[in-house]
Amino acid sequence: MIKYENIKVALNESNGIVTLYFNRPKSLNAFNFKLVSEFCLAIKDLKSLKSLKCLIITGMGDNFSVGGDIKDFKETNAPQEFMGEFADKLHEGIKLLKGLSAPSLAAINGSCFGASLGYACSCDIRICSDSANFGAAFAGIGLSPDSSTSYHLPKLVGLSLATEMILLNRTITAKEAKTFGLVSTIISDDKDFLSEVKKIALKISQGPTIAYQHIKDLLNNSYKNDLISHLRSESEKIKICAGTRDFQEGINAFLEKRKPIFKGE
Repeated sequence: MIKYENIKVALNESNGIVTLYFNRPKSLNAFNFKLVSEFCLAIKDLKSLKSLKCLIITGMGDNFSVGGDIKDFKETNAPQEFMGEFADKLHEGIKLLKGLSAPSLAAINGSCFGASLGYACSCDIRICSDSANFGAAFAGIGLSPDSSTSYHLPKLVGLSLATEMILLNRTITAKEAKTFGLVSTIISDDKDFLSEVKKIALKISQGPTIAYQHIKDLLNNSYKNDLISHLRSESEKIKICAGTRDFQEGINAFLEKRKPIFKGE
């Protein structure tokens, strides 16, 4: 894998699990232009990796990310131009992440604010530690949201809570995030957080990867399709999946009362 300065990418070749770390722990993994640019390059690289089965995104150190680096915001002499270009780069990363065929899993350790909340919401599954906390943070510095936060957050937690988090700058705890559906699982801080997350990623990596690709596409389009077109898409995709060897393996394993061994074929 390519080495970067502000992110770290680790591939486990035995199971196809890639862990991508935001790697600015001294700055609480704040997003600067270089980090986001490297993120985009890394996802482009991963899209060509045929062995990729699951992507974990997490933060180095004690935090997922506190969002955009406010020091960079302060230093610019052209705030409108800077924020426009920064938002465009952030959105490039979101589109690349959403377009990844393999399932993505946000492992949220500690604070998750601003743009990083949008990135977490763009992953297929979100898991957090007991100590995690979440906030939009944009209005607190006089900004409207970016990084798909205003798109994904209402769909996950409902419009009322999303409005409070974005408009009133409300921060929620890990327990609240689980209650409202922002995360699916909380892992106790007294466990090895990332090791526990990787157990879930391993389960994903052993699944039917072709079916996963079509499942992701159906779920991602479920809010914009009308019922008739979505039913048509379901029919098309289940037909494709029924032509795979994984489907035959799944049927045989069910009838033989054993665990299926999927190969992504």
